[in-house]
Formats: sequence, structure tokens, C-alpha cells
Amino acid sequence: MDSYVKHSSRPNNSKRLQIIHSLFAPIAVVVLALLSPFSVVAHEGENEAFAGGDHAGPETVTASQQGQRALGLEVGPPRFSFLKDTLSSTGEVQAAETQSFDVNPPVSGVVQSVYAKQGDTVKKGQVLALVHSIEVATTLTQLLNNRQRLLGEITRVKTEIGSDITLQTNQVQLAKTSYEREAALFKEGISAQKSLLEAKNNLDSAQVKLATLQQRLKQEVVLLQNQLKMTIESAEDQLEIMGIGKAEVDRSLQSNHVTADLPIVAPVSGAVTQRDITLGERVDPTKKVFSIVNLNPIWVMVDIYQEQIPNVKQGQEVAITTPSHQTLSGKISSVGTVVDDATKTLHVRIITDNPAGVLRPGMFVQAQIIIGSKDKQTLIVPDAAVVRDGDKRFVYTKVGNSFKPTPVRTGLEVAGDVEILSGIALSDQIVLRGAQQLKAEAVLRPGEGHDDVADDADHDSHGADAAPKVNSRAQLAMFFAFGVAASFIVIAIWSFVSKRMSVPDSK
Repeated sequence: MDSYVKHSSRPNNSKRLQIIHSLFAPIAVVVLALLSPFSVVAHEGENEAFAGGDHAGPETVTASQQGQRALGLEVGPPRFSFLKDTLSSTGEVQAAETQSFDVNPPVSGVVQSVYAKQGDTVKKGQVLALVHSIEVATTLTQLLNNRQRLLGEITRVKTEIGSDITLQTNQVQLAKTSYEREAALFKEGISAQKSLLEAKNNLDSAQVKLATLQQRLKQEVVLLQNQLKMTIESAEDQLEIMGIGKAEVDRSLQSNHVTADLPIVAPVSGAVTQRDITLGERVDPTKKVFSIVNLNPIWVMVDIYQEQIPNVKQGQEVAITTPSHQTLSGKISSVGTVVDDATKTLHVRIITDNPAGVLRPGMFVQAQIIIGSKDKQTLIVPDAAVVRDGDKRFVYTKVGNSFKPTPVRTGLEVAGDVEILSGIALSDQIVLRGAQQLKAEAVLRPGEGHDDVADDADHDSHGADAAPKVNSRAQLAMFFAFGVAASFIVIAIWSFVSKRMSVPDSK
């Protein structure tokens, strides 16, 4: 009987296993069915991604009047005007080599005051610092002493020779009186002619001595005065080299007072690019205390390729555009003679006025060299009106409230203007400003022909359309999680039952 039970249990277990295996296949099908929506959606998303990569360019955008104002659109016709042939290149602003100056103290001394710092704009002759110099005081003291000595010499000469002149004047007067008396006696026949001649000789001799003394006084005084003048001028020149002006020297001579303060002044107008001076520091003529660069005029250095060299000449006008879209004009001041071996370019120097300080050393700018000898009339639009999409160029033409991207073929680009060779006509209304904003609207909302700029209702409807997409994605995620959990449960049950059926019945 036991043997029968044992043998009969194996067929029963086999049957149970067959039943379980037969049930597993339908369950697996159900699980796969639950997972299939997610797979389909994934493939759809992948297809959408590939479809989105096939970009055909911006589309037509429709904007109401309010939307156009919000985008800052400016609409108008292109203009038919003159445009010169140009050669464009990127340039770097540099300070003119002839406009850079180092400031050194002319004499040794101790810094008393500093009035300028790095970055300041200074004028020619402006005091930058004050130095207390013993050398200046010594030179001024020597000048005052020399002047006092020479003035004393002039006084002595005037006194000594003046006394001699006074005595000699008296002698002349006596000789004149004697001569007059002898002349009267000779006329009356009382005195001899010999006495008259002697009196006349004495008068002439006295007058000659008086004239000689007067001439000597004049010569010696003039000589001393010239020596004094030369002494003062020599000292003034020496002090001017030190930095003491003539006015300061004159004040010292008038007041008989010596100053030791030496001003360090700016040799030119410009910007202070370096300062190396502190209070209490001892400086000498070998130390550079300030560096000043005059930024007006200023240089712009550009490199042109070797095939462009025949078109570039000294004196050609250049339109310079800064990164902030400010425009200045300049001229080519020199063209290099040696082509760079590595880049195969030639250095060209442009000089331009910079009164407002717009250009700063180290700044990169766009330089457009006017190379055409004759102007030509052509269709022109602002650079802001041209939209660049890869190799394509187009402008937005307005029809009603719609803005259509119209392909154009462009030519020269000069100082913010672009030549249009084909694509639009002079009568077309195009977007002159704000084209890039329209392009952004077309890219962000492709295929929508309604106003997406200032219509709040459209924004609300767009949000409502997007909500079901978000909800459907959440539902798919839930289905996926449920399917994975069901798969694990089925596998666990199947493993457990299989093990139980494979164990022999103990009975």
C-alpha cells in the first residue's frame, strides 16, 4: 500500500508542475502587456527627438501690437544708399609708444605728500607729489648769497667811483673858473696869452678825467649787473631742471626766503598707469615714481592676411567699432614691411582720436578698412536686421501682424550696415531691430501661428495642453513600477512552488 502511494505521488507532482508551467506563460504575457505602453512611449519620445533634430529654420511668427512693443520691434524699409568696399579685421587697442612717459624725481629728497594714484586722469603740469629736497634748498641758498654778493659789489663800485667823480667834478669847476678869469684878464690886456693857454689845458684835463671816471663807473656797474643776471638765470635753469619754476624762484628772491619743497609734476596729460611712491620714502632721480600714458590719440593694431596686402595703404580711413557698439574713425598710420612667418599676416597700425576715453589699452575692436576707391549705391539694412542661421542669412518681412523669415544674399558689411544683394525689395517692410527676439520666439514655439508674446490666454492654454502630457507620464511611471513588482511576485511564486513539488512525499 505504501508503495502504491509513493508511486502514485510522482505522477501527481508532475501534473501539478505541468499546470503551473502552463499558467506561467499567460501571466508573463499579462506582465509584458503592462510594460508595453512604456516601451511604446519611449520609442515615440525617441522618434520625436530625432524629428526635432531635423531643423528647417525659424518659422513665421505672429505678434499683436502689444507683443511687438514687448519685443521692441522696429519696422521699416531698407535704404538705397552708398556703401564703400571694406576689409574687416579684429584689432587690439594699444597706447601710442610716443605717448607713454615715466616720471622720475629730478633730485633726491623725502616724500612729503602724494596727490595722484593709479587710474587718475591728470593734466600737464599738475602736481603729483611733493618732495622735501636739501639739494633744492642748497641751490636756492647759493643763489641768494651770490645775488647778495653781487649787489654789494655794485654798491661798493658806485660808492668808490662816485666819490672820485664828485672830487673830479669840483676840480672841473675850479679849472673852469680859472680859465674864465684868465680869459677876462687876457681880453683887457692884463694877463699873458701863456697863462690863458695853461688855464685852458687844466680845464680840458679835468673834464677828461671826469668823463673817464663816469665811463668807468658805468662799465663796472653794467658788468656786475650782467654777472648778477647770468647768475640768476643759471640758477633758475638749474632749479627748473629740479622742478622749481621761475615764479617760485622769483618769490624766493623777493622774500629772501629759501624753500626746500620740490613738486613732482605731470609732463603730459593722460592716465596714471603706475604709482610707486609712498609718504616718508626717500627717492632719487633713478627711481620711477609714476607712469603716465596719454590715450589721445591712441593706436589700434590689426593683422591682415598676405593676400590682402595689395588693398591696404597708408592713409586709408578706418571705421572702428567697440564691443559696446560705439563707432570711431581713424586712419592707417603705418603698414608693416615683414610678414609674420607663423601666421602669414602683416601688422597694420591705425591711429585715432580718443577724446572721451572710449578706447582702452588691451580692448579688442572691429576695424573696417575702407579699401574701395569709388562708392557704389546698393540696398542696405542694419546689421541687427540680419539673422544668421548657420550658413543662411534672412530678414523678417512684415505682412499684417505676421513676420516671415525671408532668405537674403548679403554682401559687404561696413560699420554696422549690411549690403543686400538679393531677397528683398526697397518697398518691403522689414524688422530693422528685434529680429533676434523674433527668431527666439520661432525656435521656442515652432509651428504655432498665433501670438505667443503678449497674449495671456495663449499662455494659459499652453499650460493646460501641457498638463495632460505631464499626467500621462506619471501614469506610465506607475504602470511600469506595477509591472516590475508583479514580475518579481510571479517569479517568486513559481520558484517556491517548483521547490515544493520537487520534494518527495514523506508519506
